[in-house]
Amino acid sequence: MSVERRGRLLVVDFDFFFHNPFEGLAAPHRGDAGLYDWAHAENHLLREVIWPIRAEEFVRAGIELPRCEGYENFWERFTFTSDDPLLFYADSNLHAGRLGPRDYALFDLQIAAWQDVHLFDAHHDSGYPHTYGPASFEEWAEAGEFSCEDWMLVHHANGSRLALTYPSWRPNGDSHPPMIPVHMSVDDGGAAAVPFDAVFLCRSGSWVPSWCDEQFTQLLTAFPGRAQLLPGSPWAHPREDPLPHARRMAGIFTELRDRLEAQARSTKPPSAPAPQPTTAAVRPHEHPPRSEQARARPRR
Repeated sequence: MSVERRGRLLVVDFDFFFHNPFEGLAAPHRGDAGLYDWAHAENHLLREVIWPIRAEEFVRAGIELPRCEGYENFWERFTFTSDDPLLFYADSNLHAGRLGPRDYALFDLQIAAWQDVHLFDAHHDSGYPHTYGPASFEEWAEAGEFSCEDWMLVHHANGSRLALTYPSWRPNGDSHPPMIPVHMSVDDGGAAAVPFDAVFLCRSGSWVPSWCDEQFTQLLTAFPGRAQLLPGSPWAHPREDPLPHARRMAGIFTELRDRLEAQARSTKPPSAPAPQPTTAAVRPHEHPPRSEQARARPRR
């Protein structure tokens, strides 16, 4: 049974604006790339709990917490087929795999899939090989499940044309290519060539720090249309500010370090005085042999 396709969906992942030097180009103002060597997975720990600990590392390194860049005036680069376009938002991009024209009340109920899906993201979300996961689109199709890593495969299965724009800070893209055909490019900051019918925006809370939540709100409120939380999606925003906890923990670390260093200095044993050269006294009746006598003494 063929699927009728119509319309264009624009998907924007907020990590598009978070320059991660560990994954892309070096950025001296954002500190050492090792500070960004983070584990990523969509769970409560990495979305909610971990950010104060990571913020502490920046505080101790004397680096200002890195922020999102380039999101200002982002929507001005796009045109829409409606004067009041609808944008759904959520934390995870996996929801984009579930959305079709029907969810936006577009066209009619016979239109089940998009003609085009264009993703602006720091990752292609089109399947990554794992030890215990699918290694190809065919294997993925047999499993019938998708996540934030491979939701684009759903639209490929529906026959949609796919496009991806990487941010300029990540010109080399992902280390693994997509499992499906995707037209890929690197952002040049220019205007989009075609209008869009609908938008999905994800926060990617396991990739973008909680101290950037205010910036996400700014991007969301700047959208020139209706912005609605995707029904049924978990949402806690803004997350707790991690900076007070980070500063407190960094202060405790500094205090403990100073104490240990002071203790080490106070318990260090005093250095022994340098030995002084001594000369044995020569008794009056004893005289050192002259060189001739020394050479004349037989060896015993």
